[in-house]
Amino acid sequence: MAFPSQPSNQKWCDCLAKTTQNLHKIRPRSVLRTVLILMALFGCLPIAAEEPPAGEEHELEELGVNRYTAPSIAQIFKQLDDLKPVPFDQLKREPPQVAGVSREQKGLIFGELIADGFLLVEGEKKNLIENFGRVLMQHARALGVGDRVMRHSASLTELGKRGDWPRMRQELITTQADVEQAMVELRDEKMAHLISLGGWLRGLEICAVTVELNFSPQRASVLARPELADYFASELKTLPPALAQTRFIEKICAGMKTLQPLLNKSPKTLSRADVAAIRIEANRLNNAIRQGE
Repeated sequence: MAFPSQPSNQKWCDCLAKTTQNLHKIRPRSVLRTVLILMALFGCLPIAAEEPPAGEEHELEELGVNRYTAPSIAQIFKQLDDLKPVPFDQLKREPPQVAGVSREQKGLIFGELIADGFLLVEGEKKNLIENFGRVLMQHARALGVGDRVMRHSASLTELGKRGDWPRMRQELITTQADVEQAMVELRDEKMAHLISLGGWLRGLEICAVTVELNFSPQRASVLARPELADYFASELKTLPPALAQTRFIEKICAGMKTLQPLLNKSPKTLSRADVAAIRIEANRLNNAIRQGE
């Protein structure tokens, strides 16, 4: 989810030094495993997670894959569980198009699509799962990882029809793990980061909408994850100049600058107005990602 400037693992170390207190919540996951791997957005999940085999974590960080680009999808589920009820009707949207978009936009959209899958599972929408599986397959092919996702698409559809939501959660986890593994094998650090960023932005919008509709300072505090906003904003600065200067990427970078001061506030001081501002900016960025402009 490759960048030509400062290595991502070095920036991760700088971020780690500032956020040691919080990072025990974001457990490293092996992209070679199929357990609890995906996009780390908010919160933590109090269940055991596998540690990477000796030497594997170092190898992945050399490729730019770290605790942010390989976070746990289970954390998103935990976050949404804690914020229930999730207003599905206000958050649902039409499947994204794949024709005529850049590879970078495809990566961001794929991450957002996985986050939309979380929303379907949380809302237990059996009638929408089959179409989701088809759309997921289309976007996987557009990214060149269709073979890795094909078996998951069929399984997601079958599990959704049966209403086996716990297993469907796990299938989403393994789907993202396989896509990330494909990026590692291609040594495509840039795409790994963009996929993760897309998932984070859509997840941020989902949670902000949910908190705003039933506001309390405690519920709002889960949105305060400055280390993630700072990290992704920093990664965007490492894009090749030809890409960084496109209107599309400039808009994403500008949106991240708007989000950073809001997410850097103390969790105890986030107001309803702050949550509304986060929701508005996240929605604007997610729409820009789909439109590619």
